[in-house]
Amino acid sequence: MSVRRLISVITSFCLLAGCEYGLSAESFEFSFKIGKSTVDTTLYNNARAYARIVNAFLFLPQDARISVKAYSSPDGRLSRNRQLSLFRATSVRDFILSLSSAPDYSRIDLITVDEDWEGVKSYLKRSDKEWKQEALDIINAPSGDKKALLQDLWVGEAWDDLMKNCFPSLRRVSVEIENNALQAPEGHVDGPEVLFSQGGSRVPSSSYNSLKELASTAANTLYIYIKASPEGTQEGNEALSMKRAARIEAFLRQYGYAGDVSVEYRGEDWDGLLEAVKAATDMPDKESVIEILQDGTLDRASRKKALQALSYGKTWLRLMDTEMSGLRKAIVSPNMILK
Repeated sequence: MSVRRLISVITSFCLLAGCEYGLSAESFEFSFKIGKSTVDTTLYNNARAYARIVNAFLFLPQDARISVKAYSSPDGRLSRNRQLSLFRATSVRDFILSLSSAPDYSRIDLITVDEDWEGVKSYLKRSDKEWKQEALDIINAPSGDKKALLQDLWVGEAWDDLMKNCFPSLRRVSVEIENNALQAPEGHVDGPEVLFSQGGSRVPSSSYNSLKELASTAANTLYIYIKASPEGTQEGNEALSMKRAARIEAFLRQYGYAGDVSVEYRGEDWDGLLEAVKAATDMPDKESVIEILQDGTLDRASRKKALQALSYGKTWLRLMDTEMSGLRKAIVSPNMILK
């Protein structure tokens, strides 16, 4: 079935069901079956979410940004849950992009929560189970295998209840449309900045001491805000950023950090590239580069092609070697960025 036909069917279904339409600040939420990452329009309220996003997209202003945040439930292996979160986010992202004749990845921020322990705590706080406080103590403890301890709690009764009544609602992706650009993390986050080499994901030795200190002092949650430089393909930059975040998390775990980690991918840093070019003092084609970067009519592919055409490709090579070198980065912080 074509995308256009699918949209028509979903919209008609929701009109018959009495769905309300309109752009609002509330999140549109998609649910997923256990172990699945493909959006199922027959599941829970997914058809309604689809139709509302379709309608909202018709009136989306040019400066609007879209935040796609994906969650996995804590059952299963951490590596698989991390993969599921990313696959669910990209599945919803790709649907949103299919609504536009000129897809723009830079407007969409992907956020992944590998295992939604905050969601489990929220469920427990509303619960009247006798083992409620014991379960909360296990989750809030700075160390220990949460899953194993919960599986043993009350001879498995606690885990069975979570599997049946809590975890299904945690397998989800929320979508929020914002009319104003997100604030840059640099001005709002306290934490070390990790700079990566071109195409590399190894944590640099220059960040070892600051990450070790953070691993030993951070409490329950750390946030990794990660960006990519604009060279390479969109999909490749996305995958590389997630690999870099995984390497940072592995480093933190190696040095004793036992809390939760939330990863937010902030896309390709075109704004950072513009600022770096403006600050350059000896750059050929500087004014042409600035003009291209500030041209709001260009999509990603056109912008990149125009830059690569300057001075027979020499300007693009200069950008990759110099101005983009500070854009391949992550910021690791105990603080959440408020949008």
